Amino acid sequence: MYRRRRFLGTYLGVALATLFPGISLLTSQPPWEVVLGGAVFLIVNQLIYSYPSAVRAAPLVPLLLLAVIGLVQDTLIWFLVSWISSQLDYGLHVDGFLAALLGGAVVRATVLVCIAVGPQPAPQPAS
Repeated sequence: MYRRRRFLGTYLGVALATLFPGISLLTSQPPWEVVLGGAVFLIVNQLIYSYPSAVRAAPLVPLLLLAVIGLVQDTLIWFLVSWISSQLDYGLHVDGFLAALLGGAVVRATVLVCIAVGPQPAPQPAS
């Protein structure tokens, strides 16, 4: 259930981040360039999983720790997306660190909101 919400949140976050200054499209085909950036985010976020198991029931300190780790991860992914896009001459361009940090914050917040909305998984009984 969380996987679909993470996919939706990631693509929505990447699309929203392109509206801010500092993250721009390289060509005039916006939907497909966002798909490339979203695909890189999804692949890396599947390899390095830094999301809480239950957003609503998570204690505050571990939730903030995962948010900071995720923000650093997403900022670095923006640089990776920009590098891959420059190699392909197609995709998204990030102007600098602050733009990548803002884009990372937007993507991480959007994913966390999408995970928190809707039914939560039932807690597993301790065996």
